[in-house]
Amino acid sequence: MLSPGPFSLVELPVRRAGDVNRHVHLDEASVRRLIADTQPDVLDIHEEPFSAVARQWLGAAAGALPVVMYAAQNIDKRYPPPFSHYEHAAYQRVDAFYPCSHQAASVLRGKGFGGVIEVLPLGYDDAVYEPGTQSLDAEEIVLMLVGRLVPEKGVDHAIRVLARVNADRPARLVVCGEGPEAVLARRVASALGVADRVDFTGWLTGPDLASAYKAAHVVLIPSRATQTWVEQFGRVIVEAQASGAVVAGYACGAIPEVAGDAALVVPIGDLDRLVEGVVRIVSNREDFDRRRDAGRRLAATRTWHAVAVRQAALYQTVLGHRRARLERRGSPRRRRAAARAEFGPTAPTSGGDRPFALPVLRNGGGVARALATAIDAAAELASRRP
Repeated sequence: MLSPGPFSLVELPVRRAGDVNRHVHLDEASVRRLIADTQPDVLDIHEEPFSAVARQWLGAAAGALPVVMYAAQNIDKRYPPPFSHYEHAAYQRVDAFYPCSHQAASVLRGKGFGGVIEVLPLGYDDAVYEPGTQSLDAEEIVLMLVGRLVPEKGVDHAIRVLARVNADRPARLVVCGEGPEAVLARRVASALGVADRVDFTGWLTGPDLASAYKAAHVVLIPSRATQTWVEQFGRVIVEAQASGAVVAGYACGAIPEVAGDAALVVPIGDLDRLVEGVVRIVSNREDFDRRRDAGRRLAATRTWHAVAVRQAALYQTVLGHRRARLERRGSPRRRRAAARAEFGPTAPTSGGDRPFALPVLRNGGGVARALATAIDAAAELASRRP
């Protein structure tokens, strides 16, 4: 056990380390002992409800112990056993969830969770990220992209935005991250004649990343949905707005919710509108300043201190009203309709609604669609039983 300051950190060995939803602790008894030794007022499990390790912690928690959980999954996915069973059991046991988006909240409610849901954003350290002095009077416009360089993150579209902006006035794109799409990005930059205007920095951390944000006029988030993935939050958005940059990107997953009206958000894959919008922003001082100021105001509500205050209030709510659970026994169709009314729709993917988590089912064509129809029909019939 490590004790830095007021916190005690306990490391428990796991199997499948790095496998987010399938890793488990090697010794389940150690989980029970830790709960018994610490005797927490509230158990906060920062794992998805369908994960194997969440099942371990929920199994070790006595029924009288209040439990809250995190959730970021904003796609209404179908999980195979045993993960579907883990998920259902979590909804019956947990007192409150704090999803990071309204889309994730809609998934929870639509699948039958009847307890407290408090949407809490991911925060940032305002001692590290602070506004720069970005101005359109600068000699060159600085664009920035931060994240894994994989197809769904759209680095190739960021290069194309750069090329168009640079045609009007000197511009540069700073790419912070690594991944297989770096090769494609360099090829596209060369083809468009802007290879010397792109800086690939690799991964940056702490002060270096904060400095890069403070120099950026526009941070690009050109993410594109796949069959099973959309942006669940976009921490880059919060950090960028806190640093005084304007965010521009596609309406993928939770991006519109997180970025708000301060950002330029266009339909997924509409490169022409993204390019036109960014060119307009960096050519219009009034629009740039308005978006920059609005982003800074929004970021001020998402410091880690602000998030912690709301998290502590959620604990107090659970301690004081943990029996106040709503009944969500209606049919799946009605539950999802009620969830949309309360939190809005879940995140759409490129493959349609409610994808299977297993590729063999997701890519099964007509067989998968027939199976999905049968599963949904069985659930509707079961909900009508007295």
